[in-house]
Amino acid sequence: MQRLERELGVALLVRGPRGVEPTAAGADLLVRAEAILAEAARARAEVDQHAGARRGHVRVAATAADATGLAAALVGFHRDHPGIRVALRHASAREVAELVGTGAADLAVTALGAADDRAEVLRDEPLVAALPPGDELAGSGPVALWDLRARPFILAERGTALREAVVAACEAAGFGPVPPFEVSDPATTRALVHAGLGVGVVPPAWLDGPGPEVARVALAAPAPRHRVALLTAGAPAPAAELLRDRLREALR
Repeated sequence: MQRLERELGVALLVRGPRGVEPTAAGADLLVRAEAILAEAARARAEVDQHAGARRGHVRVAATAADATGLAAALVGFHRDHPGIRVALRHASAREVAELVGTGAADLAVTALGAADDRAEVLRDEPLVAALPPGDELAGSGPVALWDLRARPFILAERGTALREAVVAACEAAGFGPVPPFEVSDPATTRALVHAGLGVGVVPPAWLDGPGPEVARVALAAPAPRHRVALLTAGAPAPAAELLRDRLREALR
């Protein structure tokens, strides 16, 4: 970066004790650099068309909380297609949509808060309540959100589709959830619920597999729903199309 700054004759970064921030010139260059990289990726994809799906490079973006099963799918894809390079980037839902929109990512997996013409819904399922083991409401059948109103909630971060769905459902039930914890990591949420620090309203997949014991309880209708979608940037190259088909199968 220092060599680039010397060549351009301007400062691109402001360096401080807590890290670095781009200058105005640096921010302008970053936008151009991302556009250049996206165009280079499109050129590479066009060349890969001539080799079919035997080789290529596929860039995947995902919201970490909504991509349960994605890592296993990518591992299996790499094992079956070692000639195709796969890159994965975790980001917020807004950033994921921007990466696909600019062509900086070929595919993306994210929860939907609103309709998106680029989106193919993979899962549309009701959320469930995650309660501490032995909780008085566990095993009593579907639980109304109103019955959880006095409990501390473990909510996803602000701006996520999951949080918006839970908050909207609670407000429709007549109360606003109090979130002492705001996390979007399934393992962390499960550990906090197990310890009795709060309740979660989460996708069922968050409670699958090994981990601290929690009680999974269905929510009474109308339960909030969670929609996970696959986004595609334009017409995919053969390698991206091949991975898209694998993700459809693995994550649906």
